[in-house]
Amino acid sequence: MSKVLDLVNKFNNGEWDDISDVFGGDVKRFYSYVKRAGFLNYFDLDSIHYEDERFVNELMLYRLQNDPSYLNEIVQGFLSDVEIRGDGYYLMLSDLSELSDFFKDNQYSREYNDRDIVKNVLDEDWWEPYSDTVYDVYKDIVEELNEKNMKLLAERVLELVGNQELSLDDYKSELFRDMSDDDGRFIITESNVMSVVEDEDSMNSLFKGDLNDLMNSFRWLGDEAYNQAYNDEVYSEVFDELSTYFEGKHSWVENKNGLKTVYIPYIKIKNIKSDIENFLNSFAGYEDTLFEYGDYSSMLRHYMGDSDDFLRIRVPDYPDNRKVVENINDGLPDRLYY
Repeated sequence: MSKVLDLVNKFNNGEWDDISDVFGGDVKRFYSYVKRAGFLNYFDLDSIHYEDERFVNELMLYRLQNDPSYLNEIVQGFLSDVEIRGDGYYLMLSDLSELSDFFKDNQYSREYNDRDIVKNVLDEDWWEPYSDTVYDVYKDIVEELNEKNMKLLAERVLELVGNQELSLDDYKSELFRDMSDDDGRFIITESNVMSVVEDEDSMNSLFKGDLNDLMNSFRWLGDEAYNQAYNDEVYSEVFDELSTYFEGKHSWVENKNGLKTVYIPYIKIKNIKSDIENFLNSFAGYEDTLFEYGDYSSMLRHYMGDSDDFLRIRVPDYPDNRKVVENINDGLPDRLYY
């Protein structure tokens, strides 16, 4: 046994060239020899990294493939952004938009930049890539309202311009002419307000007058609904693509620091052992080791960069109109009172 330990110590001290002939110059044969003797744990990675780091990745890979318990040793010793839980390994993020680093940075191409789009979608600040999406308030907003919201709109119209004399001099439509007296006066009441909101000409006339603020509020509602639908569609695409390396969506973990409470996002890593093995295999014999890339995110990004295997997304030109309409109806009750 002392002979094996002597060889391991020489290897730790960077003296592989002095002992390599014994194993035909094959370092894996040496690892197997040490493993059979039960002395794998006597390799000193710190010394090997300092003396001859070309062997670091090969040795870590060999140990990982031959000793299941070594996975946790790597995680705890090198991957500072990974938390080991009973059901697996979780990546701790500084913020959710950090996940954008795993996507292609193609800023110099004619295409959209995947990484920037993902960062914008995942960022805590609301992303509004589109504006002026409403061309016709009545057609784009009012005609898309469900029955419940049409009744709410009618109630709001009554509150703003109902039960008071209005004039055809200010508001013109066929319906208003039918409602007016000989002096061109008419009143919007509970009995006729639904006819008013269902009439495009009448509502457009009111939008130009006393309902101008409501019209602007509807324009904002349309932009919000459009951007939310677009964000949701891209968000779904992002996490579909992230499923290559991660399971499910992220979760937030509360962390108290004195009087301050912060919420840290975590996401479950799908197969951390495979990810580590890919890194170690790709850079076997090189100086790119986990000593230089000491966390999971850096390790994975470096592997992706070397293999040009960053994640990609397909960005829609327009969001699904059904989702836009759904968002309009969800947001209308609040927007009636802005």
